Amino acid sequence: MASSWSITITEHTAGAITFTPDIPGASAGQPLGVNAGDNVTWNNRTNNQLALQSITPAGVYLTDPIPPGSASNPIFNVSASVTYSCVTPSTPQHSIVVV
Repeated sequence: MASSWSITITEHTAGAITFTPDIPGASAGQPLGVNAGDNVTWNNRTNNQLALQSITPAGVYLTDPIPPGSASNPIFNVSASVTYSCVTPSTPQHSIVVV
């Protein structure tokens, strides 16, 4: 059975954006470990609409742009590990790793 996971996107001083898996004890930037077939959503806790892009592999559709204060839509179904970042503003890369 597939599990559901979420990642919180927050903005810190000087506009720095971080991704934090919503799991106990997780820290900003920590990769999210999942199984193939699991579902992931991103929770945008910033004041800006954010668009995500896959870096590796390139071109993987993750989700529609995420409005401020909203969760991503549609839900991302993981088939393989992916590294991603925000299109604007530019952010450090973050990963979802199939374990």
